[in-house]
Formats: sequence, structure tokens, C-alpha cells
Amino acid sequence: MTKLPEQESPVSVAPDDLEQGQLWLRAVLIALPLLVAVPTVAGLLQGRTEGTLQEVLYLIATAVLMWNVWRGSVWSWRITVALSMLTGMLVFMAGLLGGETLMQGLVISAAGLAFLLLGLFLVADGPVRRALEARWEARTHDLRRRRDGSPEGRP
Repeated sequence: MTKLPEQESPVSVAPDDLEQGQLWLRAVLIALPLLVAVPTVAGLLQGRTEGTLQEVLYLIATAVLMWNVWRGSVWSWRITVALSMLTGMLVFMAGLLGGETLMQGLVISAAGLAFLLLGLFLVADGPVRRALEARWEARTHDLRRRRDGSPEGRP
């Protein structure tokens, strides 16, 4: 079997841009679970323990999803973006409609906006997106190499 010549990578990223994108990607992937953890921690500080197990399971699922985005899973990225947007809209509306006080409503709405902004960071055409594309390409190349059993894989 003849080998095909290596093709150039469709994603060419400058090293500084890639490093900056990976830094911002890490920040987004850490911020999302932290936002999910805020209601749990606030409830525990107020002495409410009902539903804590379910919220801890949500945190674990969020962490697993973020880990898979970091590893380069496109499906995990799509799910993360969709959930960030949906959660952001729902939390924002809940803050507008369900806050017991004006300040509480503003804080909840700000959390909704934070979810929306973090989701937008993952889809924006910037350093984060280029870092994600480089990860996706590396993962695809690695999966092809494993599937084919060859050290170089197919282009």
C-alpha cells in the first residue's frame, strides 16, 4: 500500500495565539463548573442541605463534560455550548421574574449573562476557537492513527 503525501494542516495557529487561546479556554472550562457550584455553595452556607447530592452529581457531570471539551471532543463542545446558552437564558429570565428582591434578581440575572458569555467564548472566532480547532485536529489525527495501527495515520 502506498502512502499518500502529508497534507498541510487546515488549522495553522501561531504559537503565541495558541498559548493565549489555551489559557482562555482553561479559564472558560473552569468558570463554567464554578458557576454551576455557586447555588450549591450558597445553599450550604445558608444551612440548606436538601438536594445537595443531586447538585454534586450535576457538578461531577459538568466537570466530566469540561474535561472532554479540553481533550478535544467536538460533541462535548456542542453540548457545552448548547447547555450554556440554554442555562444562561433560563437563569437570566429567572432573575428577572423570580427574584425576591431587586438585588437578588440582578445577581441571578448576572449569573445568566455569565453563562451566555462563557458559551459565546466557546464559539467566537478568536484564540479560544483556534485552540479548540487545533485540539480537534490533534484528536482526529490521533484517533485515525490508532484506528489504522500506523504511527503516522492517514492524511
